[in-house]
This record gives sequence, structure tokens and C-alpha cells, in this order.
Amino acid sequence: MDIKWVDKKENNDPLRTGILSAIQKGMNEGRRTKRKERAKVRLKVSAWLSGTAASVVLVSGFVFSPINTVLADVPLIGKLYEELDVKIGKELAASNLVTEINQKATSNGVDVTVTSAYYDGNVIGVTIKAEGKDLSVEAMDKEHSPESGYTIGGADKDQLVGMRGQLQELKEGSYVAALEFELKEKELPKNYTLPLQFTLIANKKGDWNFSVPVKQLPVETVNLNESSNSEDGLYNINLDKLIIAKATSTLYYTFASIKEDLNQDVHLVVFDEHGKRVPLRSNGVEKSIKHSEGVKQYRELQLGKIPDDVNYLMIYPEVVSIDRVNRTELSPIKVRLQ
Repeated sequence: MDIKWVDKKENNDPLRTGILSAIQKGMNEGRRTKRKERAKVRLKVSAWLSGTAASVVLVSGFVFSPINTVLADVPLIGKLYEELDVKIGKELAASNLVTEINQKATSNGVDVTVTSAYYDGNVIGVTIKAEGKDLSVEAMDKEHSPESGYTIGGADKDQLVGMRGQLQELKEGSYVAALEFELKEKELPKNYTLPLQFTLIANKKGDWNFSVPVKQLPVETVNLNESSNSEDGLYNINLDKLIIAKATSTLYYTFASIKEDLNQDVHLVVFDEHGKRVPLRSNGVEKSIKHSEGVKQYRELQLGKIPDDVNYLMIYPEVVSIDRVNRTELSPIKVRLQ
């Protein structure tokens, strides 16, 4: 794809205007889609999770080691992330960067096993398997039970944010799920132990506790000092640094406004040098400060994988009012990675 258009700054360029309009339309569609409830899908049992092959991954006990040769030949973990549609897990499993865990806890006749884990950038992912004679999603108290089919213990303030995938049935009395947690520490630890507790699995209450050790996969830090301003001078964005991991990346930036209200949001659309959009995971505010000159926000943009052969990114900032009526484009920013 010819991406010379990304360096054009003229607001009246019809090609650029049309592309940005299409981008915004796609973002809006994505938001609507995410709000829809996911229909529960039964995960079919297949040959990849049967016989002795299954016993390799789902045995009791505790093992902390990279994926071994048997798993490489029979990619159970990779298949599981694929079936559960976990994008980061699929990316990492394809490169044998997911760790086999197999840490098991038993309560109220139900065995719960943390089968695998990864730690990429600020994201920790785990897969679990629950087995019990009378375990049944259908027998749950649907009115008072979480949609995921399980409850994580601890106070809300103590729980890490992230994705909670639904329990999917392998066979009668056997379920799997994938979870992700995001660390918010300013300096991410290289080694971390994830405390994990379940107090409800399907229709069973109990107490299943885990301490999951994970090691952060290698990351690259690109220090930045790139800015963009709106034509009217009301808004400024400064890119601070970019953390590039194996399947994820995080852009840290500062948004400043001479307006004192917070009734606006910031959208950043990111393309690589090949004209391919870098997936957006989330865009959030870490800290907001109101002062005499306006408002300053310290923000994080959580992105997906940046391919190894990419030398630069093009970032298109936009400030949008909460009611989505008023939009202000800022000049594009070119970020060199090498």
C-alpha cells in the first residue's frame, strides 16, 4: 500500500479526509460491537484434548517451565487460546512464548487448574480448567451469578483490571476459560507473582487460591519527545515513550488543554509504515490535573502487536467532545522506532 498520504497535513485533502472519516466510522462500529453481549458458545471437545495428550497439560502439581517438545508437537495451549479467541495468547503461543503452569487447587469437590500463563508488556494472561462431577453452567443461579461463570475473590479495589473470559464447556463437568490482568505500576517488575482466588466456579462455591509466577517477556523502550497542537492552540499532545513488547505495546502521552473542563476525550489512530492500522486495546487516563492554565492529563494508549520490520509509526490525534458533536484534529505525528 502506498502510504505517502500519511504525511499530508492539508485539512482540505479529500483523500485524507475520506480515510479519516472511514477510520472514525470503524471505531464507532467497534464500540457498538463491544457493547453487545457475547453469545455463549460451547467449546467442542476434539482430539487435541483427549487421552494421554490431555494429561501432559492438565496434570496436578506445579510446574514452571517453558513449553516443552511434546507441547510443540501437540500445540494444546495454542489451540486453546485459538478456541477461546484470545488474541495476545494466540500471538505468543505461535512463538512458543506461553509458559505451562499446571497449578491445581481443590475445594467443594471441584478441581481448578491454572494451566498456562504469559506476561507481555503490562498484560498477564492465564488459562484455567475446572473439573467436577456436578459442575454445570446450566445449574448456575443466572440472576445472581456473573456472566463469566466464576467469581474472583478479594475487594474490587484489590483486583487488577483486564479481560474475564467466559467459562466454555469441554465436556460434561469440565470447563475452561482465559483471563487477562493489566499491571498499572509505573515501573513494571521483571518478575511477578499473580495472586489469584476464585470463590465461585459455575454452580459451586468454594475457595481456590493460586500464586502464579510469571516472567516478563523482553521489551523495548523508545523514549519520545514528539508534540502536536491544534490550529486554534487549545490542545496539545506530547508523546513521552513507547514500550514495545512481543504481542502488545503501550504509548505514554500527555494531553494538555487550556480549557478547564474535562468534557472531552482524546482519540489516537495509529498506522505503521506499511499503512496497516495498529490494533487498539484501550485508551485511558492515568491522572488528571486541573490548574490555572487549564487541564493536563497523563494517559496510556494500549496497542496490539507492532511488527518487527516497522521503522516508524504515523499517529493521528483527535479531540472529541463527550457528546461526540465537536471534533478537533491535531497535526499527525511521525514516530521513528529505530
